[in-house]
Amino acid sequence: MSTSHSAGTRSAHAEPSSDSEEDIDVINVEFDFQTPSEIDFQALKRLFQQMFYTHAPQMDIGVLADHVIQTGMTQGVGTVIKVDDMEQIHDPYAVISAVMLGPTTPASQLLQTYFTTQLSKAASAKPFLDLIKSSSESHPNLFVLHERMINFPPQVVPPLLRMLLEEVNETMRQNSSPTPSHLVLFSRAFSADALEEGDDDDEPAGLAGARKRKARGQHAHPADAAAAALGKPVSNKKGTAGSHDDGLGSFHPEDELIREFASHSYTYRFPAPRDAAESYETPLFGRLLAVPFSKAPALLQRLLDVWPPPA
Repeated sequence: MSTSHSAGTRSAHAEPSSDSEEDIDVINVEFDFQTPSEIDFQALKRLFQQMFYTHAPQMDIGVLADHVIQTGMTQGVGTVIKVDDMEQIHDPYAVISAVMLGPTTPASQLLQTYFTTQLSKAASAKPFLDLIKSSSESHPNLFVLHERMINFPPQVVPPLLRMLLEEVNETMRQNSSPTPSHLVLFSRAFSADALEEGDDDDEPAGLAGARKRKARGQHAHPADAAAAALGKPVSNKKGTAGSHDDGLGSFHPEDELIREFASHSYTYRFPAPRDAAESYETPLFGRLLAVPFSKAPALLQRLLDVWPPPA
């Protein structure tokens, strides 16, 4: 299997706001889709430390970085995105890889232990806990290990997922491996209410405010919450109680689409960092989703419908 994927070109064009007459230049950046390599080890660790937030210090994150590199180099599974630059080596801006939950690899054992610990804390998570515990050599689940820089666009997700599924399916075909039961995905969410300004000022922030709005059938719109996290304007639109919105904003906008296909979901709060009070840091949450593997093609098509490839 090829060790690199064809590069793509993107343009980032920031329009001046109504409050500013200043022109913003167009910036053209070429991104190269590459197979992970040993030089990416430290950068991958940083991405996974971002991913697991305050739980990261209690995890051997290097095990995940090693897995991504070895899986890419030996099986051709996984991709990192870097700036295409012949003069300088850049760190990955995004990564996607796969970990089979069931086989007794260090990465699989690390993740299963971590997920089991979190899912064991709430009775409502028992169906998800049973799914993770059922993972075995003959009945695996496939964990999609994906993280990217906080301001990296979701348009990269469809091609990354498409390549990963193709690579995983080819590896399973070559090795006559059993088909996974589910895709398991993990990402972070944040309290959208804590970022709202000038909207429902009389309401409490954080989960208390989320619960109050939920009782009225209102939630912060996930896309607006994600925009707020990036310092962008928000429209203060509201979702309905029948939607998947739980009053939390998604760092990864694609999470809201993935939830449409999920058979299992569970969200839990990360411990606050020690300096949270001084830095006014909004509460962050871990979000686990499981999608039946049979629905992977439909999920990919849904993502492509929202973020189609450039013409």
